[in-house]
Amino acid sequence: MKIAYFSMEFALSPEIPNFAGGLGVLATDMMQSAADLGVDAVGVSLIYHKNDDLKKGFDPSKYFEPVKEVVYTHIEDRNVKVGAWKKNMVGIGGHIVPIYFLHTFFPENQRWDRDLSKDLYAMDAYTRLCQEVLLGIGGVRMLRALGHEIDIFHMNEGHASFLTFERLKEENFDERKVIESCRFTTHTPIPAGHDRFDYNLATKVMGGKVPMNVQQLSSKDELHTTRLALHMSKLSNGVSKKHAEVCRRMFPEYHFLGITNGVHHRTWTADSMQKLFDKHLPEWRSNPYRLTEADKLPADELKSAFQENKRILIGQINKNPDYLVHINGKLREDDLFDENTLTIAFSRRFVPYKRPLLLFKDLNRLRDFGYRKLQIIYSGACNPGDEFCKNIFRELDELQKELRGQIRLAAMPDRNLDSTKILAAGSDIWLNNPEPPMEASGTSGMKAAMNGGINFSTPDGWWIEAAEMCPKGGWTAGCDISGHDEWDCDSIYDTLEEIIDIYYNQPAEWIERMKHSISLGGYFNTHRCLQEYLDQMWN
Repeated sequence: MKIAYFSMEFALSPEIPNFAGGLGVLATDMMQSAADLGVDAVGVSLIYHKNDDLKKGFDPSKYFEPVKEVVYTHIEDRNVKVGAWKKNMVGIGGHIVPIYFLHTFFPENQRWDRDLSKDLYAMDAYTRLCQEVLLGIGGVRMLRALGHEIDIFHMNEGHASFLTFERLKEENFDERKVIESCRFTTHTPIPAGHDRFDYNLATKVMGGKVPMNVQQLSSKDELHTTRLALHMSKLSNGVSKKHAEVCRRMFPEYHFLGITNGVHHRTWTADSMQKLFDKHLPEWRSNPYRLTEADKLPADELKSAFQENKRILIGQINKNPDYLVHINGKLREDDLFDENTLTIAFSRRFVPYKRPLLLFKDLNRLRDFGYRKLQIIYSGACNPGDEFCKNIFRELDELQKELRGQIRLAAMPDRNLDSTKILAAGSDIWLNNPEPPMEASGTSGMKAAMNGGINFSTPDGWWIEAAEMCPKGGWTAGCDISGHDEWDCDSIYDTLEEIIDIYYNQPAEWIERMKHSISLGGYFNTHRCLQEYLDQMWN
């Protein structure tokens, strides 16, 4: 059984501009687990050159090996040349899963066609549609040109749904055969997260590639890529048990499996923790289920390993004055972060449903119980046109000044893979307070758990399952329905008071909770997730 895993994003490194967030991280972690487990799979994506002058843009030759094969996709009246670069994911036993990154950056292509692979997630509908044509139709053609015989075409989000058009052509428009070969995963419960295109535009771009009965395959009024993928897939899934329920309400005519995301354990575990696990949890590298035996970790060694990571994090914060409060260019010694202070991290996309500033809703109460006992790190990255995100950083700047001398607050506007790994490894508490049920999964908290960080979350996404599985592995605050910001905030504050007391006054209890948190990594990893795909989706 050979799997082709199509995803608009793969997050391989901060230097490679092929991802915007968690979708790409999850795709990469899944393919790394596929390599570790010896699964016969390939990945398909796009790569973006950013600038026609590769000295200023992204030069893939520094990171990938070239693929000699080329294919063509028909866009309007043009045959667009499509090439690919390859990156091999090498498993712990040497098994290789190749990922192919498609592009149109050829001098033979017209300027506007070269630019189809210039930027990730183009804002205009025409370019975005063309990019999805490249991924889906171009991806299938490239796999054929490379000689891959694929049994299952897995669409990671609706961006890849046009591969079904190419498969229909291959199967002489036998829908049944195409459906048997396709699977689909959706990651977002937000309607705006599902791409839609005008049928006139789709017909203009794809011409005869658009099936005559496309309105039956997708929706009556628009080409809805998620509905297309759902209709053309034998099996579909949400990325947590709760998210599957939400999906069933959004698309009641379809069934969804609930397969909860994971993270690749070796990728996201810091060096000091890896050494600790090597010593006391042998075979954890090939079998992450061994992390469920975290109770075997000696308390003093666990504390020492975690403090090493915390020291690295605090050092990163303190050597970047721009992260910290400074008035008239001055930074006081007291503004610097401290290794012995309870450290909370909030690191994710700054979007409304994640309620990034909920923690500061009642500053007076926060000051009362958190005075000189808390230091808080906010990490995010704003796209050029994202005014909501930019306003959050402006508000954080004001909060830094208002809380100065009482609660330290750092604002990191350069969130990337490297900074996320350092944050996840060195933060005592990983805060997540989305408005339920808007968090599909939430894998960042899984990364923190594997490193001994303790999750503190509203009941949504993966955390519902984690809290039920291991109640002492973290804390839950707030209610499980939307529209209760004030109540949720009070609940967060009540729980934070308990957290502060345990951290400073019950060190043995805190270490026990760290062990419970690490044990969650034995389940919430991509080895388990991929095995569930093999058993439930790809069989």
